[in-house]
Amino acid sequence: MSERSDLFNTFSVSQAWYDLVYAAQGKDYAEEVRRLRDLLRRDGIDAATLGRPPRILDVACGTGQHLARLSDFESVGVDVDPAMLDIAADRCPGTVLVEGDMRTLDPGGLGAPFDVVTCLFSAIAYMVDLDSLAEAIASMARCLSRDGVLVVEPFITPEMVSDGRPHAVFADHVDLKVVRMDVPRVHGRRLELEFHYLAADADGVEHRRERHELGIFSVDEIGEAFIAAGLRWTFDPDGISGHGRGLHLGRRRTC
Repeated sequence: MSERSDLFNTFSVSQAWYDLVYAAQGKDYAEEVRRLRDLLRRDGIDAATLGRPPRILDVACGTGQHLARLSDFESVGVDVDPAMLDIAADRCPGTVLVEGDMRTLDPGGLGAPFDVVTCLFSAIAYMVDLDSLAEAIASMARCLSRDGVLVVEPFITPEMVSDGRPHAVFADHVDLKVVRMDVPRVHGRRLELEFHYLAADADGVEHRRERHELGIFSVDEIGEAFIAAGLRWTFDPDGISGHGRGLHLGRRRTC
């Protein structure tokens, strides 16, 4: 058995297993994209209404699972992790992929403005305090077109946090077994997760550890960041993932 530890606050040692783990949890990207399309269509963001392919910026795009299902969009993906972008590049040929921090996006360098900017799968929670949250929302808002929509999927709210309740998921494949376990620890408004992975293949069993620190924000706190960024904010409690986390939507204010 070998052991490897990396305490950087991202999926820094598990990129190759990321999709396997979340597939084992039942994450349905196709259904999420279907719901996202319905939401955007109501705002007139589709090719039929615009007369051209809509332009999307997916912030914290990860392995490109959402972008791969939006191939009819003119798309750009941003992620802080180059290894995630490598996986996304294989999945989304022709998509522009850029390494970057959601707090400091460069609108011009990314090709803004965009009809829609998304930040999905609770990636906004990696902003661990209100200042970072405000910076990220403002940064994404600057990339919107005049009639664009910012779509942010939140993490859990303070009342949903469970301290000390063990979690585990098992990805079971013929030639690869991956187990991920963690015991959440809450410190004020921050959630600390230390994921332990056991992966078994023909070469043996490997143990890796990966630490994540997440901010826990209320619905209204995220809404206030949207308003401070000059957006009209609404909250959709149903969301697109089916896990009850909802969805924050921001549109530029018009007189």
